[in-house]
Amino acid sequence: MAFAYEAFDSQGKKVAGTVDGESAAHATDQLHARGLFVTRVSETSEAAQPAAATAPRRSLLPGRPGTTRDLMLLAQQTAMMLRAGSRVVPALEAIEEQIPKRSWRRIIADMRGRVETGSLLSAAMADYPHIFNDTWRAIIAAGESTGQISQAFERLAIMTKQQHQIRVRVLGALIYPAVLMSMAFAVVAVMTLFVLPRFGELYETLKTPLPAMTQMMLAVADAVLTHKLAVGCGLLAVLAAPVLAWRVAALRSRADGLFIRLPLIGKLARQIILAKIFRVWGTAIHSKVPLLESLELSRNVTRNSLYRSLVNEVANAVSEGQSIGRCLMGSPLVPKTMASAIATGEQSGQLGESLLFLAEYTEDENAQMLATVTRLLEPLILVLMGLTVGAVAVSLFLPLFDLTSAM
Repeated sequence: MAFAYEAFDSQGKKVAGTVDGESAAHATDQLHARGLFVTRVSETSEAAQPAAATAPRRSLLPGRPGTTRDLMLLAQQTAMMLRAGSRVVPALEAIEEQIPKRSWRRIIADMRGRVETGSLLSAAMADYPHIFNDTWRAIIAAGESTGQISQAFERLAIMTKQQHQIRVRVLGALIYPAVLMSMAFAVVAVMTLFVLPRFGELYETLKTPLPAMTQMMLAVADAVLTHKLAVGCGLLAVLAAPVLAWRVAALRSRADGLFIRLPLIGKLARQIILAKIFRVWGTAIHSKVPLLESLELSRNVTRNSLYRSLVNEVANAVSEGQSIGRCLMGSPLVPKTMASAIATGEQSGQLGESLLFLAEYTEDENAQMLATVTRLLEPLILVLMGLTVGAVAVSLFLPLFDLTSAM
């Protein structure tokens, strides 16, 4: 049988082609004998199959299997089983029986079945790229090629645990401010659309002279009620503008630069991005993934165009034989101390360990910084909420106070 493959040679360059073999495992062994680092092997006939033939795998995905928590538990449980002496197939079978989510269980069963027939686990994962990203597949492929599959799952377990914790912390920090802002918006909307018009009718009946603030609020309420469609379209445009702007490369670059320079949250955003890059980069290098591929994997963990460009610059420098540390030392996106630590690790041959240490240090710092930012934002939002609602309330009742004092 013919198998299509993707791999990296000893120089770190990506190569692709076909190889004959009795099975995927046999084809992989041949490629290893050539000194190639294999990232993907698949039977060439699979690519020629009609779309209907691959439909069953896509139909296995009702709901949302493969969340960060699902991947974390899969990596932890598989690492534990493999460390205890189990092989991959029995480990997947044992995990499959414990999974309550039906769609996720069927995916694990499908991968187990493919491994039983001689396919590589990394090749089986490649059929679910929306669940197992490039980082997962590359680290598993590295573990398969070096015979350290249990260590690969252990590193993935640590990486996904950290990713899950960051996600939980960020979402937890955003919930309370989001609830406060939603409540403030709802109160102001109700007062503007329903309460202010009633008071306007009352003041018009009493022919009470209105302060400038009250006149302005009544004018706003009248404009909103008169032009409901235009106001609705305007709100939708305001909400859609950031999404549309992000699709334009020039605007996205400016927005990304502005975001990481915002007061309070800008530094936190930079630190979170660096922690994600260092964690994936260090894990990939520690798993024997080639340097250029590890850089490509770390670039994909962030959507910030500035940091993606920085990783591209580092990859270009590496391909030209230049120093990683020197490239990072000249960038304002990476603190000098971190760039110096990476340069030291590069010189001592401990780049992976240095990156993982920086990832752990940055993640701990991020947890403290996130707690500080949350403590600062909560009272600030409360004050803004009180001022906004208070201004509307004062504009409502100020004419009544004037009328009472004149009687």
